[in-house]
Amino acid sequence: MRRYRIFEKGTTPHFITWTITGWLPIFLSDSYCSIITNSLEYCRREKGLLVNGYVIMPTHVHAIVSSSGGSNLSDILRDARKFTAKEIVRRLKDDGNKLFDWFFRDSAKKDGRQEGSYKVWEGGFHPETLESEKFVIQKLEYIHQNPVRKGLVEKQEYWKYSSAGFYINNIQGPIEFDVLEF
Repeated sequence: MRRYRIFEKGTTPHFITWTITGWLPIFLSDSYCSIITNSLEYCRREKGLLVNGYVIMPTHVHAIVSSSGGSNLSDILRDARKFTAKEIVRRLKDDGNKLFDWFFRDSAKKDGRQEGSYKVWEGGFHPETLESEKFVIQKLEYIHQNPVRKGLVEKQEYWKYSSAGFYINNIQGPIEFDVLEF
């Protein structure tokens, strides 16, 4: 099994992926996507998270992130995942989405968690250290092309929940992000 970890308190950019348990397409509406965008924005303002690129797909999130000011990137990401999981469950209950609610509870039970728990995210976020400009550009192109490869949009800059619009047309999306300079 491949082991992943974050080096240097996260000052080096890392490519991460958060995947919804069972690859359920939960991020099909603005209300669920805003859980992710609001959490990342909060972590930017309050915890030292630097978001260098991102895409929110229906079943997962890709991002290139690092941290500033001695902040621990692993801790920031752990807290963000925990918060977003709770918010997703709350929104499911508010929306009366019993199927997804049941699935996340059943996944937690199968995972050996206590009764009443939910498993919203698959385990880990698989950080990959991006040590060169070439690797960063490769990962940015990968995340920006994801909605095109999945047939969701014709051009990468059309996907609302992505940093592609900024990198291509200088149009800010729902998350402010920190442009990497080499």
